[in-house]
Amino acid sequence: MKNLLNVFVVLSLLLASCKKDKEEPNNPTPAPLTIVASDFANAGDTILLNVDTTNLSGFILNAGQNVVWDFAALSPDFTDSMIFLDPSVTQGAQYFAAISNMALRPDDDPNVCFYLNKSNDKVEGVGLWANFQGTIIHPSYSDRPIIIKFPFSFNSSFKDSAYLTEVVNLGPGQYGKLEMIQKFEIQCDGVGTIKLPNNKSYQVVREKRTEIQHFNLYLGFTQNGPWTPFQQQQDTVYSYNFYAKNKKWNVASVQVKNFTTNVINKIEYLKE
Repeated sequence: MKNLLNVFVVLSLLLASCKKDKEEPNNPTPAPLTIVASDFANAGDTILLNVDTTNLSGFILNAGQNVVWDFAALSPDFTDSMIFLDPSVTQGAQYFAAISNMALRPDDDPNVCFYLNKSNDKVEGVGLWANFQGTIIHPSYSDRPIIIKFPFSFNSSFKDSAYLTEVVNLGPGQYGKLEMIQKFEIQCDGVGTIKLPNNKSYQVVREKRTEIQHFNLYLGFTQNGPWTPFQQQQDTVYSYNFYAKNKKWNVASVQVKNFTTNVINKIEYLKE
């Protein structure tokens, strides 16, 4: 039962309150670099990412304009893949094909899909599908998370929230209720050049993202409860994400311990 909660934890890391979305106005500063919907992935795209978890010291993470972020010294520990699919060809098609236009599957794993809907003004999460050791879950968001808003350029900002829940039959007379609550705060706090290994460099805007995540598992004897708390977990993820034109995803993502010390935990960057 404890591992069922871990399903939500893993799925939430693909990206990222029970109230309706609370958004701040998106007021970007006019700049030559602006990320729009056509710069983001579509169904059929595959993104390859190098991941470095060991060579993480000495990097500067300044905010501002005309900044140079130099990550050329990175050395990957492994490569990750992110596959964007047509929802109609996924195992969760019956639940999400009519309400989403792409499905994100990490690491070429057919047992997990995160369903998205992309429009001219944003990409938002629609729902999740997973097969965890024979237990199928397919919850839809009742409060959808915004992954990115367009146009996105220097000084863009917004806040958002997300809520998702699912009841799982654990066996005769035993049910589990999984709940995921997320809050997001996003600001585009930098614009400049990012340098990556193999003499790769890109003109980018930088997203500063805070995600507060609550994961709860409750147990009950019927599918309607009453519910008894079994396990609760809370996590906050701090990351800087760098977006370039026509690259489908961020070209680099830097996860830090917090925004006060900027101690780096992990760096992912585009493999080209």
